[in-house]
Amino acid sequence: MPVALWREQMNLNYPPLDDEHKAFLDVVNQCFLASQVGDFQMIDRVFEKCYDYARNHFSHEEDIMERIQFPDIEAHMRSHQIFIKNVSELRQQYEVAPSLEEKQKLSEKLASFLNVWLLGHILSRDKVFKPYLVRLRNLPPRMNYDL
Repeated sequence: MPVALWREQMNLNYPPLDDEHKAFLDVVNQCFLASQVGDFQMIDRVFEKCYDYARNHFSHEEDIMERIQFPDIEAHMRSHQIFIKNVSELRQQYEVAPSLEEKQKLSEKLASFLNVWLLGHILSRDKVFKPYLVRLRNLPPRMNYDL
C-alpha cells in the first residue's frame, strides 16, 4: 500500500473540514510507515489519534450537519460509529496479539483499513453533504469554524 496523497476531488471546499481530513490523512500515512518498519510505539499513538479524530472531527462534522439540516445525518453518523467499532476491534486484537509477527500483521491491517476508510468516506459520504455546506453562510457564527 503506497502512502496516500490528498486529491483535489477530496476537497469539500470548506477549509475547517478539509484541514481535519488532511491531518488525518497524515495519521494514515504515519500508520503505513510505522507498519512497514514495525514501529509499535507509533502504532499505539495512531490508535489514540484515531480516537481523537473520532471524538473531535466526527462531533464537528455532525454538528455542522445538524446546523445545515442535512437529511441523511443518521446514516452518516452510523458510518462514524462503524469506524469507531472497527478501530476498537483492531486495537483489541492488536493488544492481545501473541507475537510480534501478529502485531505486525495487525498494524498493516490497520493501515489498510484507515486508508480505505478515509478515502472512501470522504469521496462517498462526505461529498454528499458538500452542496449543503453553503447553508453555513446564512447561519449566525458558532464556535470558530463557520465561514
